[in-house]
Amino acid sequence: MRFAWLVVLAAVIVAHGNRPAFALPLLAVACVGWVGWAASFHVPSRQLHAAFFVVLIGVAGGVLSIASSAGVGLLAAAAVASGTTFDLRRAVPLALCGPAALALASWAHNWSNDLVFGGAAAALGGLVGGMSRRQAEQRVQESARAELARELHDVLAHTLSALAVQLEAVEAVLETGDREKLTSLVQRSRRLVASGIDEAAGAVRALRDEPLPIADRLADLLAQDGIPLRVEGAPRALPPKAGLALYRATQEAVTNARKHAPGAATEVSLAFRTDATVVTVRNGVSTRRGAANGSGLGLQGMRERLELAGGSLAASPSENGFTVEATVPA
Repeated sequence: MRFAWLVVLAAVIVAHGNRPAFALPLLAVACVGWVGWAASFHVPSRQLHAAFFVVLIGVAGGVLSIASSAGVGLLAAAAVASGTTFDLRRAVPLALCGPAALALASWAHNWSNDLVFGGAAAALGGLVGGMSRRQAEQRVQESARAELARELHDVLAHTLSALAVQLEAVEAVLETGDREKLTSLVQRSRRLVASGIDEAAGAVRALRDEPLPIADRLADLLAQDGIPLRVEGAPRALPPKAGLALYRATQEAVTNARKHAPGAATEVSLAFRTDATVVTVRNGVSTRRGAANGSGLGLQGMRERLELAGGSLAASPSENGFTVEATVPA
């Protein structure tokens, strides 16, 4: 789009009749500035270069507007580049270079209120457009960072929770001196760490919009706790957002079962329906004392994540334990 805009402007200016000898060299200068800005604006260490090229586009466009009114488009282009690259404090003076050059050239040639005001309006519109684009890009980046932070938090929460259980078991076994059992627990802890690393990599792949083979991922997750997965229907990969929401909801439900109902039987089923994919996690009543009642933030986080993916969450206690049902669109 950047170069298409430049080509259109250049074609209009070249086609304009009665142009003076300086028109084409100025157009060439503006084109060099545009290419230079496009190559440097996204590199933090080249911000000074980007500012120079923005000024080059604006000044060349301002003087060129005397020969062709289409040159005003270069003032807008310079302002867009300025607003896209810099914050408002720096963008405004850079965007004003073009209208200032136009005003001086118009004063020296043959003053035209319409041309000068038109150039200023084009620069203002370009600046607003550039700043809007910059803010939109920043929002996208912030959203991506928040999503990555949430994924890493979920991976760490699950892995560290499982490790804590293993370390408690290690501490108990140390008192008995059962070397074989201790070795088994250490090996399991090592597998949990490796699994956590794999989950982090899987989260990054999902954030890159890769389809999620939910049946395989859930089977690997539940195998860590020796929980079988019952699958109903023909397995299929889910869109990354929906698949990741379903996976995290299952992970959180299993973690909660481990914390609040230690030792109780846990059942997990995955149903592929025509219009939805549903995971149901049921745990029985534990005879051992589990963690105190939680804050409910885990369930709330699951519900919000599923709703963002167009799904829903249902969680309720029963006489035989607790049931969590997570649903996402097919």
